[in-house]
Amino acid sequence: MASYGLSVVNDNGVVSIDSEYARLCVLQSGTYAGSTSVSVPFIPAITTQEPPLLFLRPNNNSGSVTVGCSISGSPGNWTGMTISGTANTSISGKYFVGGFAASPVSSYGMRLWDGAGALIFDSGTPSAVFTRFFQNWTYVRSTQDAQGYYTNWYSSPFSSSTDEYLMINNASMRMLSGDNVGRLPRIVFDFAASQLWFTTTALSNPFAFSLPAIFAKIVA
Repeated sequence: MASYGLSVVNDNGVVSIDSEYARLCVLQSGTYAGSTSVSVPFIPAITTQEPPLLFLRPNNNSGSVTVGCSISGSPGNWTGMTISGTANTSISGKYFVGGFAASPVSSYGMRLWDGAGALIFDSGTPSAVFTRFFQNWTYVRSTQDAQGYYTNWYSSPFSSSTDEYLMINNASMRMLSGDNVGRLPRIVFDFAASQLWFTTTALSNPFAFSLPAIFAKIVA
């Protein structure tokens, strides 16, 4: 909480606006649909130094949906993202792009800047809150393809909420393994079995896995 400036506390005693700290803002939101992969441009480009946080909510197809992602651009100029699925498979759903910075979108209302001059609140920028976090994964099985790549499968029970999105940045960065290639993670929503899966694919086969699943929802 700010020692000076402005703080707004809700009915539960939680600080929702503070003049020293940015909240999680929704910088862009919408829907996506396509086959195999979908490119989503950031309009305008996102100017944070750190990559934005990407949240997805795939449509429930009564089966399973595999998703991954990549971010285009560089610090201060993030230009878009690519949402990927499996070959020749349709993917669709909702997304939002979050960051701990506001966009100057409101033509009237209120804005706050921090001590360094960065915009941390704009009354026209929607916000989001983290809703749950878990990493209680159960290793289930490994498969190996013709090229010798191992894929490990880790599961956790999952109930689909009507307003929650899963942060998928974890599915865009390689993990360490016993070689210089690394482990490539993917996320699988198994709606039919009410399971959330993380898979890792690598030439070597380490079993340790503790990446968190982080959920959030748009609140304003």
